[in-house]
Amino acid sequence: MRTKTVDRLLKSTPKDLEIFVDLYADLVVRINQLLLEKGLSKKELAEKLEKKPSEISKWLGGEHNFTLRSLAKLSAELGEPLLEVPKKMTQTEFVEDGFICRVHTFVTRTKIEATPGSKVWQRAKNTNQFNEYHHAG
Repeated sequence: MRTKTVDRLLKSTPKDLEIFVDLYADLVVRINQLLLEKGLSKKELAEKLEKKPSEISKWLGGEHNFTLRSLAKLSAELGEPLLEVPKKMTQTEFVEDGFICRVHTFVTRTKIEATPGSKVWQRAKNTNQFNEYHHAG
């Protein structure tokens, strides 16, 4: 059972900080998963990135912010995307019962290994849709 103090702290945490902590934790977990899958140590990753092992430890220990550049380098070395930014591809709009309805389709790109050493991006088979409704009056 959480205490009132913990509840108060959670309620007063700014939304951007919550999002940051969640994203950072997800990145660290994913990077560690990829290191295990590929049989790489943090030291070997540091060598590939031409970084000191202590810097990798800081990244993965939450003591240092990732930059987009460092995330791009990590993605390149690990052969997997670490971030996905949905791209709005199409928008369909129609009016029904006095409401303007918009259907947005987002397309995700996924990296696949076509042949060893070749990294190819292809369009994902699944797209995500969301609907937006506004009263036309």
